[in-house]
Amino acid sequence: MAPSSTKRVRNTKLTRHFLIGNTAHILPHPSFPSSPPDGHTKGWTVYVRPLPNGPDITTWLKKVQFKLHHTYADASRTIEAPGPFEVTETGYGEFGVEIRLYFAPEAGEKAVYREHYLVLAPWGESKDQMERTNEVKAERLETVEFNEPTVEFFKQMTSEDQFNWLKVKKGRGKGKKPEFVFEGEVEPSTQLPEKGDGGKGGGLGSGGAWNRGFERQVVGQLREVEKVLDQSLEVERRGMEERRRKMEELGVAVAAK
Repeated sequence: MAPSSTKRVRNTKLTRHFLIGNTAHILPHPSFPSSPPDGHTKGWTVYVRPLPNGPDITTWLKKVQFKLHHTYADASRTIEAPGPFEVTETGYGEFGVEIRLYFAPEAGEKAVYREHYLVLAPWGESKDQMERTNEVKAERLETVEFNEPTVEFFKQMTSEDQFNWLKVKKGRGKGKKPEFVFEGEVEPSTQLPEKGDGGKGGGLGSGGAWNRGFERQVVGQLREVEKVLDQSLEVERRGMEERRRKMEELGVAVAAK
């Protein structure tokens, strides 16, 4: 019989959602040193975070390596659990940050790569708000899947303890032990919530946090874009056929002379 550390739970898949992104501010800003290096006009933080109502990310993530632009001293930064998994710096230019995610040893899985393009300038529909508040935010939803996890890892990933970080301590009166309860409008879950939380989660979706409604909205937008691209490709295809026909006619006419 194989030891529990290598035994697998057959026909089972575990999925975890998380966020990769960055925030940025024009300097000076109270969150950053009053005397940044010459030419550094922005302060920023790049991060890997759990969903606002999701399980503890350290249940499966034990280390994150951020590879910054080569001009930074110690460009490769490694952050270990319990985190937070983030790097804060100052600078002036945008660049791609390579991110390597290292899983818990119990997972028995190799590290995986992601990349985030550091955004420092206000953008999109929230551009005016970002300018007013001096806070740029750019993040996206990411997913990892563990197919046929080890028995030990499966126990960790299905334990109620992974939601302890969302609980708050509540007094129960003199002489009684305090209890830890959940607060907030969005129930803790390993899945995306159906609706947002009214903006309290801090994510990018309609209503604040990432949710299924926003996910469907994004999918719908992508499908509309796909239709437009298909139409453009069809127009281009017809144009190519017309140009080819004209060239063939021209070739025939030249050959006839």
